[in-house]
Amino acid sequence: MKIISNDEANAEFPLTLAGDILQVLECTPQVINLRGLAGNRLTGRAVLKKGSWLDYEILEYGLKFKNANIDSFEPTSDGESIAVSFSAEPVDRPMIFNEELQVKVRTSDEKERDLSFRFRVEHNARVLASPRGQLKFLPAKVETLRDPEAKPIQMPISLTVGGPEVEFHVLDVKLDENLEGVFRTETIVQTAGKRYLVKVWLDKWQPKRQVIGKLTVVTDDPDNKEISLWVMAVFNNRQPSKG
Repeated sequence: MKIISNDEANAEFPLTLAGDILQVLECTPQVINLRGLAGNRLTGRAVLKKGSWLDYEILEYGLKFKNANIDSFEPTSDGESIAVSFSAEPVDRPMIFNEELQVKVRTSDEKERDLSFRFRVEHNARVLASPRGQLKFLPAKVETLRDPEAKPIQMPISLTVGGPEVEFHVLDVKLDENLEGVFRTETIVQTAGKRYLVKVWLDKWQPKRQVIGKLTVVTDDPDNKEISLWVMAVFNNRQPSKG
């Protein structure tokens, strides 16, 4: 905030305004996540506690998209909070759903308020790759390689377990013939059996318009022996138009 006055010696001076935005109910954890392997029943838990000076009364509660279930919605033993237990039925393949816990309350200022807490339901594969499907080196970054002194650019692929009971190891990373000689890879063990990082490097500018091909990560997991992604780099070596 800036105060402007007719004081010739100090016509303007700033003020700082700070404050807190309070919620009627706060959720712990802040990000609810039902996460586990596809084919298994998923479970999760959250606690709703008073987040402002307003007292509240629960009028209604439910899930918006019905991609999970509320198994219990009960006051905690100290009576200060509400414990909510969730579950999701097994599905036959990896799938991710959005969900939203909706709660209607009446607060002590005699107002009815609609609250919502979003979360995800993740029926995961045994091995998860991020990003999924493709890795794209965009022109803005690739353009820097026109300079012969430019440093190589790299993008990571994160590989993690889809559930706590899973262990896997990265055995190899293969590049198809379109990518060979253009890209190189480096595998880093972050947590043995649980988390790996595959760095994909692009070292030099190429005299091509674009390069695209498949990268395949080979693992010892029985269900995810090979995880493939498309890798693409755009160089914008356009041919001049004729005429």
